[in-house]
Amino acid sequence: MMLQSKTTTIADTVASPLLPLAVDLDGTLLAGDTLHEAVLALMLKRPLALARAVPVLRQGRAAFKRHIALAVPEVATAVPVRPQVLAWLHEQRDAGRALHLVTGADQAVADAVAERLDLFDSTTGSNGRVNLTAAAKARWLQARFPEGFAYAGNSDADLAVFAAAQEIALVATPREVSVAAHALGKPVLREIAAEAGGWRAWLKALRPHQWSKNLLMLVPLVLGHRLMEPAALLPVLLGIAAMSLVASGTYLLNDLADLAADRQHPTKRRRPLASGRVAPMSALLLAMALIALPVGVALVLAPWFGAGLLGYVAVSLAYSAALKRVPLLDTLTIASLFMTRLGLGVLLAQVPWSPWLMSFAGFFFFSLALAKRHGEVMQARGAPVTALTHRGYRAEDWPLTLGFGLAAGVAALQIMILFVANDAWPSRLYHTPVWLYATPPLLAVWLTRLWLLAHRQQLNDDPVVFALRDPQSWISGVLVALAIGLAL
Repeated sequence: MMLQSKTTTIADTVASPLLPLAVDLDGTLLAGDTLHEAVLALMLKRPLALARAVPVLRQGRAAFKRHIALAVPEVATAVPVRPQVLAWLHEQRDAGRALHLVTGADQAVADAVAERLDLFDSTTGSNGRVNLTAAAKARWLQARFPEGFAYAGNSDADLAVFAAAQEIALVATPREVSVAAHALGKPVLREIAAEAGGWRAWLKALRPHQWSKNLLMLVPLVLGHRLMEPAALLPVLLGIAAMSLVASGTYLLNDLADLAADRQHPTKRRRPLASGRVAPMSALLLAMALIALPVGVALVLAPWFGAGLLGYVAVSLAYSAALKRVPLLDTLTIASLFMTRLGLGVLLAQVPWSPWLMSFAGFFFFSLALAKRHGEVMQARGAPVTALTHRGYRAEDWPLTLGFGLAAGVAALQIMILFVANDAWPSRLYHTPVWLYATPPLLAVWLTRLWLLAHRQQLNDDPVVFALRDPQSWISGVLVALAIGLAL
C-alpha cells in the first residue's frame, strides 16, 4: 500500500542538482525514540491506558503506534533534537538540497516534529496500516524518488534503506551498523557521532554521590557501641550496598517519571536521561534489575530487611508518582525515607530500638527537606506563577516553609539535649559524657547556617550533598565526631 506524503512548509519550486535527503526521526534527528518514551509515559503515569493499548498490537505495529501517538501526543515535542544533526540539515537546505522527514513513527508524531522545526519539504510517517520502517521504507522512497535519494539513519533497521539510497549519512550508529553501512560502498555525506554518553553518563544517572545517605545505617552501630564488632558491622555494610543499588534504581525511575518536566528545566535538562545520552528503555530495564536483585536476595536471606527495602521502594515510587506534588507531605515523605535507612540499620546491627534516635531523625530530616523546598519557593518569588506548580507550592508559601522548617530543626535540637541529659548521661555507657553537650550547639550552628543559605537562595543542592561538598560542614562533622569520641 502506497503512503501519501504530507507537504508541510516548503514547495519544490526550483530543481536542485542535489539528491533529495530523506531523514529518519527516532534516534537520528531526535536523541531518543518517541514510541518508547510514549509507552514509558503511559506505564509510569497511566498504566490502565497502556493496558488498553496492548490488544491493539494484534492489528499490527502501525496501528499500535497510532493508538499510542493519540494517547500521548505531547511526547512528539518533548524528545530532544540532536543539535549537530539539526545544524547539518540547515547547511544542506541552505545548499539547495530538499529535505524530507520519512519515519516509522506515526504521522501525527512526524507532523508535530516537522511543525516544531519548520525545516522539511514533506513529512511522511506510518499511517496506522503500514509501518514505514526497514524494507517498507526503502520501497516507499524508491517509488517517491525514482531518480535517487540520500538517506540519514542510525540503526540496523535502516540498513535496507541505506542499500536502496544513492548517498547516506550515519548518525549515532552502533559500530556494527556503521561497518555494515560502509561496506555497502555508498558515498557517505556525513557521519555524526552520538553525544557524549557511555559509562560516564550511566554513572551520573545512577547518582552514586547519593549513596552517602545510606551511611546513616551505621549510626545505630555507633550509638549501640558495636561499630568495631565484625559480626555486627558486616551485615550493615552489606545492607548499605543493597540499599545503594535499590536507591539508584528508584532514582532512575524518578528521572523517567520526571522526563518531560526535566527537559523544561534550565539545569535538569542536561541530565543523562533528559538530554538523550541514556536511552529511557534501557534505564527502565536497569532500574528493574537494580531493585529486583537486592530485594529478592534480601527477602531470602533476611526477610525483615527485604520487607524494609520493599517498603522503601514503595514509598519512593509513591513519592515520584504523586506525593512530591502535595505540599508539606512531600517533605514528610523524604524524612520518612531517611528514617527507613536508620530503621534498617537497627535491624541489621541488632541493637535496641531507640525512640530518641528516631524522634530526632524525624524532625531533623523534615527540617532539611523543608530547607531545600524553602530555597525553591524563595527562588520562585518574582518568577512566573507556574514556576512551582509541579510541586504544589506557591511563591507566597515561603512563610510556611520557613516556619515549619525552623520549628522542626529546633525540635530536633531539643530532643538531642534531652537525650544527652536523660539517657546518655545516666546510662554509664560514656566515660566522659559531658563532651556530649558539645554536639547540640555544633549541630545548631550548622543547621542555622543551612537555613540562612536556603533563605538567601544560595542552597542549590540537596542538603546532604551540600554537606559533603561544603568545607564548613566537614569541620562541623569532624568536631561532632571528636566530641563523641572524647565522651566514649
